[in-house]
Amino acid sequence: MPSAPAPVTDPENPKIQRWDDIGLLLIHDFITEDEEAAMIAAFHAVDPRLDGKRRISQHSGYHFDYTTFGASETCFTPVPSYITDFLPRLPVQDYLPDQFTAQYYPPGAGIPPHVDTHSMFGEALYSLSYGTAVPMVFRMSDANDARKMRLPRRSLQSSVSESKMEGASGTNAESAATAPDSQATMTVKSKLEEPSPEHPSWELVLPPRSLLLMTGPARYGYTHGIKSRKTDIINGEMVHRQGRYSITMRTIRRGDEIGCDCMFPGVCDARIREEQSRPAAAQRMDAQEK
Repeated sequence: MPSAPAPVTDPENPKIQRWDDIGLLLIHDFITEDEEAAMIAAFHAVDPRLDGKRRISQHSGYHFDYTTFGASETCFTPVPSYITDFLPRLPVQDYLPDQFTAQYYPPGAGIPPHVDTHSMFGEALYSLSYGTAVPMVFRMSDANDARKMRLPRRSLQSSVSESKMEGASGTNAESAATAPDSQATMTVKSKLEEPSPEHPSWELVLPPRSLLLMTGPARYGYTHGIKSRKTDIINGEMVHRQGRYSITMRTIRRGDEIGCDCMFPGVCDARIREEQSRPAAAQRMDAQEK
């Protein structure tokens, strides 16, 4: 699989790489090794489970809502200090994230390709990776992604009761085979053979302690995911995956702020809702035009 397009290195900080035409920014060593160790310890102080089979999630701020793919109006857990301590270092300070999902991935766990919900969260989407390095796969969305976005959706609660999934601590255990990193988009898989994608995919290695920022096309028009596998080729060498942690950070939209006018209507949940709310005759005309 091709590697990521060549980035531009920030002349003032060589640890920052930019892909300005895509809307990606990667900061190496965003947190220190001591901070990493403290964050892992704090994660497992809340939930000591580490059986190597299941993904474990901990929500803080208003919890991610697996039925709306937005944020809960009522379920709230205080944001731990290991997160609030680094918020002043985020590259976008105009508006800071207020919804956080910390996750542990056992070795070999992947994330299905997905596009995060457009309408419910602001543009800046952060992912802090720590533990082990992992390649994240990016691909410009195409007609097949748009088709899947229009299939009936389901949430994790469709197969496991919410009472078992989530407790007062803001922790839940999720199937590593079904839950995307952002938890923002899930579709029922088609039994038909998937057609070849229109656009090539490429991998971007996320080193331990790195921060990824997605904006613009990377946020709204590209799918991102992680392949389920035990080993990766990194810098030409085979590397065995170890346990990985991530913190996905989003800014919640409420009330009149909910919506989206991006340039990627095919995978935009706001446009899809508008489209599906039209009378059936108008929908047929839209389909014929496409």
